[in-house]
Amino acid sequence: TLLAVAGLLLFPASGDLLTMFVALEVFSLPLYLLCGLARRRRLLSQEAALKYFLLGAFSSAFFLYGTALLYGYSGTTDLTGIADAISREPNGPVLVLTGTALLSVGLLFKVGAVPFHSWIPDVYQGAPTSVTAFMSAATKVAAFGAMLRIFSVALPDLKDDWRPMLWAVAILTMMVGAILAVTQSDAKRMLAYSSVAHVGFVLTGVIAANRAGISSILFYLVAYGFTALGAFALVGLVRDSRGEVGDLSRWAGMGRRSPIFAITFAVLLLAMAGIPLTSGFVSKFAVFQAAV
Repeated sequence: TLLAVAGLLLFPASGDLLTMFVALEVFSLPLYLLCGLARRRRLLSQEAALKYFLLGAFSSAFFLYGTALLYGYSGTTDLTGIADAISREPNGPVLVLTGTALLSVGLLFKVGAVPFHSWIPDVYQGAPTSVTAFMSAATKVAAFGAMLRIFSVALPDLKDDWRPMLWAVAILTMMVGAILAVTQSDAKRMLAYSSVAHVGFVLTGVIAANRAGISSILFYLVAYGFTALGAFALVGLVRDSRGEVGDLSRWAGMGRRSPIFAITFAVLLLAMAGIPLTSGFVSKFAVFQAAV
């Protein structure tokens, strides 16, 4: 866990693509292991860890190939150096656009945006709930921090090229996450698809590419991080003799049995939905205001 936290701290703080890649691996490898540590339902947990490992390794290769192409174009992996090279030739040649697209694949996988979201429900359901809570909050914060560094420091002159791509991804992510969350019968899978939908909202702030967008994203990530931690912590408390109970049909009557639990969980869900007077409403309003 400490190794994963170290990598997550280094990932958005890096000013160099190679350092960023090393940080990506430093936090990814421990997470692959943590996903397979469930004491109950071991097969489901190990399957989740294997899926995450295979898809994560694939996305890391995209990130590294994108880094190689940007290095080939600019002669440096430093973010400001890449920005200087692009500013001298702002038309966006094929090499730098391809490198940007490949980097985006690696980053969008880590945040769980559509169409790179397929691992999220399986991994969130199979991993121990404490690990799921940690991943849902910390990994998104780190990955969006790195995305902001790359798009706002290294590639601001190419925003006319990457904005349409991110718009399409953001709209798809919001729609797919929201629609599939409604159809789930397992609490962790429902929250997993909800986290996918939230990625679409945060991407709206990235697309704004201004100071208001950056500040609204940071507020959104803090608000969502605490909400997700709380929601998954409460899901981990619903148990029977065989362990956690994820099936929503067995949650019936929770308000009568545990009114404090039910009220707390309801407030967290209202915040995720963006109901006025909650942190979710303020953060959603902020990212849309920045985009507009």
